[in-house]
Amino acid sequence: MPININKFILDMERFDGTLKKYPEDFIVEEITPEGTVLEVGKEIGFEDVEKWHGSFIHFTVEKTNWNTMDALKQIVRATKTKRKNFGFAGTKDKFAVTTQRFGCFGLKKEQLENINIKDIVIRDVQKTNKKLRMGGLWGNKFTIKIRDLNLSEKEIKRISDLKLDYVLNYYGIQRFGLIRPITHIVGKFIYERDFESAFYTYCGTPINETGDSLEARQLVDMGEFKKALKLFNRGHDYEKRLIQQYLKYKDFKMAFTALPPQLNSMFVNAYQAYLFNEMINKRFDYGFDELEGDILEDNTPTGTLIGYDTKFSGGIQGEIEKEIVERENLDLKKFKIEDFGNFYGTRRKMVTPIYDFKSRFENEIFELSFKLERGNYATIVTREFTGNLS
Repeated sequence: MPININKFILDMERFDGTLKKYPEDFIVEEITPEGTVLEVGKEIGFEDVEKWHGSFIHFTVEKTNWNTMDALKQIVRATKTKRKNFGFAGTKDKFAVTTQRFGCFGLKKEQLENINIKDIVIRDVQKTNKKLRMGGLWGNKFTIKIRDLNLSEKEIKRISDLKLDYVLNYYGIQRFGLIRPITHIVGKFIYERDFESAFYTYCGTPINETGDSLEARQLVDMGEFKKALKLFNRGHDYEKRLIQQYLKYKDFKMAFTALPPQLNSMFVNAYQAYLFNEMINKRFDYGFDELEGDILEDNTPTGTLIGYDTKFSGGIQGEIEKEIVERENLDLKKFKIEDFGNFYGTRRKMVTPIYDFKSRFENEIFELSFKLERGNYATIVTREFTGNLS
């Protein structure tokens, strides 16, 4: 089951290169709703809210080779504060240098002062009365280096002259799984209420794996759950939770209650994203200028993330959306899934602008810098040049 990322904006011969050779090759700096870039290595100096009632603390976390959730676990442990008190505006990947705002209810500035976690820096601590919620950012600034290029002067000149103003608004590989792109497959099984297949797909089905991890997944596929548990390591906490819960209740649906609700929602969201990516592919030949019947956002045609409350476009775009629903044999009411959530469906722009795009070659390194609104993927931009998603 592919992830439906097939089309390109740039008409060019793409080049091979190494992305993310070092974490410093992929810098992600969060941009606040007010437009402030949380620059790496820079103190911003956010002012405390004047009439502060002691509710929330916000702070910037700069981290190298940490994803958001793992960094948060360490900060929770260091501050001896409950996980549920924390929030963040957006998630960041691991193999990168990233900045982002965290928020916490009832935390004191002093609790952050003596934190010593390798490759994590905390600064810009601010007292405020507002809770930091998911989506509470404008977007991100990316500075990306692609290494190990072997290009002629002519090729360098050709690529340097390219200008990229917008990109297809695909959901990137991160939504489906960098190593094992199966999140959307699990989501489809959950939508179909086939929890047994969802379980085996997530815990079994080895892809791009070796050693104990490969053997553990093979054991799951054979039904040898207890043996598999002994081989899954610390990086497979969710697989272990699922298996332990299944062994306790002998119920595949019940097994998924051992996972965080956000993760269970993410499975179905990934299936919606997979279908959305296909809409982009089918719309591509018609172009992305406004057509009769389009539903627009910022004067840009949108596609639907299919859910129980989906409102279809008219015209050609509506035909595309309905064709996918019919082919997948979808019953929209079934997107209300007990114990997993109500997936009402929304709309998303099919192309998205790129802001402040710059590129340069230096010492056989191609460096890109640009800004994207929240929810958009930098790897979709780099793919326009390299053809690769990771």
